[in-house]
Amino acid sequence: MSSNSQYQPAKFKGVEFHVRVHEAALGRRVQVHEYPQRDKPWAQDMGRRARELSLEAFVIGPNFRAQRDALLRVIEQPGPGTLVHPYLGALQCTVLSCKLKESTAEGGMARFALEFVEAGEENFPTAEVSTPAAVVAGADYAALAARANFERRFSTRNRPAFVAEAAQGILSQALGAMQGAVKQVRGVANQVDALNRDIEAAKRDLITVIFTPASAAQALAGNLRQLVRNVTTAPRDAVSLARVFFNFGSLLPAVPALTVSRRAQAVNQAEAVRLVRATALAEGARASSALQFESFQEAAALRDELADGLEDLLLQTADDATFDALRTLRAALVKDINARGANLARVVAWTPAKTLPALVAAQSVYSDSRRAAELLVRNDVRHPLFLAGGQPLEVLSDAA
Repeated sequence: MSSNSQYQPAKFKGVEFHVRVHEAALGRRVQVHEYPQRDKPWAQDMGRRARELSLEAFVIGPNFRAQRDALLRVIEQPGPGTLVHPYLGALQCTVLSCKLKESTAEGGMARFALEFVEAGEENFPTAEVSTPAAVVAGADYAALAARANFERRFSTRNRPAFVAEAAQGILSQALGAMQGAVKQVRGVANQVDALNRDIEAAKRDLITVIFTPASAAQALAGNLRQLVRNVTTAPRDAVSLARVFFNFGSLLPAVPALTVSRRAQAVNQAEAVRLVRATALAEGARASSALQFESFQEAAALRDELADGLEDLLLQTADDATFDALRTLRAALVKDINARGANLARVVAWTPAKTLPALVAAQSVYSDSRRAAELLVRNDVRHPLFLAGGQPLEVLSDAA
C-alpha cells in the first residue's frame, strides 16, 4: 500500500479516529450473458462499480468517550460527508453500516467496524416525451375516431334516391380531388399507380359503396391517407398534399333540413366533409412531425394553419370521442412545433446596395458563398448573376 509519507489522519465529517485495517471493494460492474449452444459467454461492461470501503477504526485515550460520541453523531447524521481515508485520500462517502465494540479488557478504547460507499452524484436518468411521436400517435387516434364517427352516422339505406345520389356526388368530388392532387408533386411511380387504381375502383363502385358506411369511409379516409403517406417520401410534399383537403366541401351548398330525408342528406354531407377534413388535418399534422423547418416563421405558419383547422373541426364536432381525439392532437401539434421551432432563425429583409451575383450576395450575408442557391430559391430570383440592388430580399437572421 502507500508509503508512510502519504499517510493522513483519518476523519469523517471532521471527526478524527485511528485506522488499524482497511479494505476496499473496487472494479467494474459486469453482466455475464450465457447463451444456449454457445460455449463462450459475453461479459458486458456496465461501468465502474461503486467503491465500498471497510475500516477497522478505533478511538483511544483519556477522552475516548467524547471522541466516540462525536464520531457516532456524525455517522448517524443524514447525507454523505467527506471521509479522509488514511491511504486513499479525501472521498465523498455515505455510511452503510457501523458496529461499535467496547470491552473491559480494553479500557479507554472503543472500536468501530465501518462500511462506507462512495456518494457519487445525484444524477438520475430522466424520461422526456418525444413531441413528434406524440403528434403521430395523436394523428392516428384522431383519424380513427373521425372514421368511427362517420361509420356510425353516415346512412343512405332506406332513404329516397336523391339522398344516395347526393352522397355519391360528394364522394365522387373527393376522389376526383385526390387524383388531381397527385399531379402537384413528383410522386413515387408505383405508389401513384396503386392509388389511381384504388380510386378508379372506388369511383366505379360508388353506387354500392355509398350503401356501406365502412366502404364509404375507406373510399374517403383510406385513399386520402394513402395519398398523403405513400405517394411521396418528402414530409413537405406530404403536407402540401394534405393541405388540398383542409377546407374540402367549403363551397358545397347547405342542405335545407326541412324533411326527414333532407336531414339525412344534410347529415351525410356534413359527415363526409368532416371525415375528409379530419383525415387531411391528421395526416398533415403527422407529416409535420417529420418536417425540418427552415425558419421560425415557417414553423409558426404551419402550426397556426393546422391548429386553426383543428379548432374549426372541434367547434363542429358533437361526438365526444372525436372531440377528445382532435383536442389531444391539437395540443400535441402545438407543443411539438413550438418545441422544435422556437430557436430557429427568423426570416428578415436584407437589401443589397447594388446589383450583385448570388455568390457575392451569399458571401456578404452568410459569409458562405455556398448558400447562394438558398438565396435564389427563397427569393425566386430568375438569374443567379443579377440580384437587383435596392430590392429587399428574404434572408435568415442567423447571418443577417
